[in-house]
Amino acid sequence: MPIIQFNLLEGRTVEQKRKLAKRVTETVVEVLGVKPENVRILIHEMGGEDFSVGGVTASQNGKMPTAALNSINGHAHLETKTQ
Repeated sequence: MPIIQFNLLEGRTVEQKRKLAKRVTETVVEVLGVKPENVRILIHEMGGEDFSVGGVTASQNGKMPTAALNSINGHAHLETKTQ
Protein backbone atom coordinates (compact mmCIF):
# COMPACT_ATOMS: atom_id res chain seq x y z
CA MET A 1 0.00 0.00 0.00
CA PRO A 2 1.81 3.17 -1.16
CA ILE A 3 1.56 6.16 1.17
CA ILE A 4 2.53 9.52 -0.32
CA GLN A 5 2.91 12.64 1.83
CA PHE A 6 2.94 16.26 0.72
CA ASN A 7 4.06 19.12 2.93
CA LEU A 8 2.63 22.33 1.47
CA LEU A 9 2.35 25.91 2.54
CA GLU A 10 -1.31 26.71 3.18
CA GLY A 11 -3.20 28.57 0.50
CA ARG A 12 -4.06 25.92 -2.07
CA THR A 13 -7.71 25.50 -2.96
CA VAL A 14 -9.73 22.35 -2.33
CA GLU A 15 -9.92 21.93 -6.11
CA GLN A 16 -6.11 22.00 -6.41
CA LYS A 17 -5.66 19.43 -3.64
CA ARG A 18 -8.26 17.13 -5.19
CA LYS A 19 -6.60 17.42 -8.59
CA LEU A 20 -3.21 16.65 -7.03
CA ALA A 21 -4.58 13.56 -5.27
CA LYS A 22 -6.28 12.32 -8.45
CA ARG A 23 -3.24 12.74 -10.69
CA VAL A 24 -0.78 11.31 -8.19
CA THR A 25 -3.05 8.32 -7.64
CA GLU A 26 -3.31 7.74 -11.40
CA THR A 27 0.47 7.85 -11.74
CA VAL A 28 1.09 5.49 -8.82
CA VAL A 29 -1.47 3.04 -10.23
CA GLU A 30 0.20 3.16 -13.65
CA VAL A 31 3.80 2.91 -12.42
CA LEU A 32 3.42 0.50 -9.49
CA GLY A 33 0.47 -1.53 -10.75
CA VAL A 34 -1.57 -1.16 -7.57
CA LYS A 35 -5.30 -0.58 -7.22
CA PRO A 36 -6.42 3.05 -6.72
CA GLU A 37 -8.11 2.17 -3.43
CA ASN A 38 -4.72 1.08 -2.06
CA VAL A 39 -3.06 4.46 -2.65
CA ARG A 40 -2.95 6.73 0.39
CA ILE A 41 -2.17 10.44 0.06
CA LEU A 42 -1.60 12.71 3.05
CA ILE A 43 -1.50 16.47 2.61
CA HIS A 44 0.00 18.42 5.50
CA GLU A 45 -0.47 22.19 5.33
CA MET A 46 1.80 24.64 7.11
CA GLY A 47 1.31 28.31 7.81
CA GLY A 48 3.84 30.85 6.64
CA GLU A 49 5.40 31.00 10.08
CA ASP A 50 5.75 27.20 10.23
CA PHE A 51 8.32 26.93 7.43
CA SER A 52 11.59 28.77 7.04
CA VAL A 53 14.73 28.70 4.94
CA GLY A 54 17.91 30.23 6.28
CA GLY A 55 16.10 31.54 9.34
CA VAL A 56 13.53 33.50 7.30
CA THR A 57 9.91 32.33 7.32
CA ALA A 58 7.86 31.93 4.16
CA SER A 59 5.63 34.79 5.31
CA GLN A 60 8.64 37.07 5.61
CA ASN A 61 10.19 36.27 2.25
CA GLY A 62 7.00 36.33 0.15
CA LYS A 63 7.03 32.63 -0.77
CA MET A 64 3.43 32.04 0.37
CA PRO A 65 0.79 31.27 -2.26
CA THR A 66 -1.16 34.44 -3.02
CA ALA A 67 -4.40 33.05 -1.56
CA ALA A 68 -2.73 32.51 1.79
CA LEU A 69 -1.19 35.98 1.81
CA ASN A 70 -4.51 37.60 0.97
CA SER A 71 -6.37 35.62 3.63
CA ILE A 72 -3.78 36.75 6.16
CA ASN A 73 -4.53 40.33 5.12
CA GLY A 74 -8.28 39.73 5.47
CA HIS A 75 -9.11 39.54 1.76
CA ALA A 76 -10.85 36.63 0.06
CA HIS A 77 -8.80 35.86 -3.03
CA LEU A 78 -8.18 32.48 -4.64
CA GLU A 79 -5.10 33.05 -6.81
CA THR A 80 -2.34 30.63 -5.87
CA LYS A 81 0.69 31.91 -7.77
CA THR A 82 3.76 32.37 -5.63
CA GLN A 83 5.29 35.80 -5.44
